Amino acid sequence: MSSCLLFSNSDKSIVLVDIPRSIELAQLPKGQTTPSNRRLLSCQPLAKPWQNQVSSKSSQEPNMSQSASALIDELMACETVRHAHKAIRDTYHGDWHLPRTCAPLPDQTTIQHNTEAPAVPQKRKLCATELHHGDSPEFNYIPADSKYLLGSIESQRDSFLKTAPQFDIVVLDPPWPSRSVRRKKKNSYSTTYDMTEMHDLLSLIPIASHLKLEGIVAVWVTNKPAVIDLLKSPGGLFDQWNVEPIGEWIWVKVTSNGEPIVDFGSTWRKPWERLLFAKRRGSSQKLQPERKVVFAVPDLHSRKPNIRMLLEDFLPNGYLGLEVFSRNLTAGWWSWGDQTLLFQQKQHWVDDSATEKQGPKTLCQ
Repeated sequence: MSSCLLFSNSDKSIVLVDIPRSIELAQLPKGQTTPSNRRLLSCQPLAKPWQNQVSSKSSQEPNMSQSASALIDELMACETVRHAHKAIRDTYHGDWHLPRTCAPLPDQTTIQHNTEAPAVPQKRKLCATELHHGDSPEFNYIPADSKYLLGSIESQRDSFLKTAPQFDIVVLDPPWPSRSVRRKKKNSYSTTYDMTEMHDLLSLIPIASHLKLEGIVAVWVTNKPAVIDLLKSPGGLFDQWNVEPIGEWIWVKVTSNGEPIVDFGSTWRKPWERLLFAKRRGSSQKLQPERKVVFAVPDLHSRKPNIRMLLEDFLPNGYLGLEVFSRNLTAGWWSWGDQTLLFQQKQHWVDDSATEKQGPKTLCQ
């Protein structure tokens, strides 16, 4: 199975990643050389940028409620992205994604589970790999050495506190408040309705007690200033978790031809999402480079690049990783969330070795 890394500059500050392949490779233990025939079903790659849409006059104007630090933050991100896009355009002349396996996709059925945690944690629900290695009996593919907590943060918190080790890396993809997601998506994580609810939800995650001394936290964020403030402002979640910022990665969403899905200067939507990194206060841990730009052609809604391979550039051998609010599992990692088995369901995968019996699948070029 070929790498998901299609391009990297010399200092690894600019990379191009194929999203479906990154998730496929994350199903395999680190260092496994035996290729897998299993392919993730995907959607057609976007061929042309979205047309700028403006719903009101106010959306065309600068957001005057932005703090000075938030505005500077946004301008710096935009300048970084523009520079990186020019650099990769000048240097890279290959394909911007690998061929995709496309077929009629199943409904993203919500995983059935009891959201009310019992008084005594159920091991069967807690860590499937304590019972199974390889495939789960019927409906899901479970990667080797992966462990998962299937349920809400509230319902599984006690189980996590009793069983989870300390981690070298904790990645969170929180369900940030979003009216559009609440309108359009029935089967994704339930988004919170305001920042107070989000603060309360994230405060339940015991980062401070389960992060190693040299551990790192990485949080996916939207481009809403209030999201950044919730994490970085004095008394915010980073303070609560006893961590401090050390850098960020920016995922730039591009078309199959390498153009941003919306213009970099768009006021109604930005073609990027950011991943903020923080270390324990007083730790000597560093992020090299401090800012990385990750280009990738988007796939299905809620699928982000699996960043295990990129993280391993600076994590110690034998590291322990945790992903919170995950939508798929990663070999060797813990995962926690009520959608954590979503893309592990067998209906989202096809076995290439069986195509002659099942009929050919459509390759999305």
